[in-house]
Amino acid sequence: MKPSQSGRQHTVDSLFTLSLLGVFAITALLITVFGAGTYEKIVSRSGNLYETGASLSYIREKIRQNDTAGSVCIARIQDTDVLQLKSSVNDRSYVTYLYYQDGALKELYEQEGFDLSLSAGQKILTVHDLTMRQLSDSLFFFTATDESGSRSEITLRVNSAQ
Repeated sequence: MKPSQSGRQHTVDSLFTLSLLGVFAITALLITVFGAGTYEKIVSRSGNLYETGASLSYIREKIRQNDTAGSVCIARIQDTDVLQLKSSVNDRSYVTYLYYQDGALKELYEQEGFDLSLSAGQKILTVHDLTMRQLSDSLFFFTATDESGSRSEITLRVNSAQ
């Protein structure tokens, strides 16, 4: 017995539909795989940018909080550049130290005149690198680098030094 023409047509239609569905499934899978990789890169990059931007914002706010005459400077302590922010509470002088150590922005708050140990500082944010320079009595330059090598930088002017 010969297969009928309509039976052969039905088989071809079914095969065409199944192959079209297969192409659609493979395309959807490839788009999902590539999209997931792109999404992962975007999330990683935005996380790194957050850390570098947040570290510079933290420094900026600390300087603004301590913007009084002679209270802001960068010094070299234990082979580390340290931002010193001096303040007075109840007639006692205190110093806040901000610096980069062990892959992080760290902060140490001590009464002025005490022995300083940078290893006692508290980790604020993770950054790959942080540099600081005092350009003049009132001008400071900071650069933060994330793990991918992207840099964020900020130049700050201390108003009280005018």
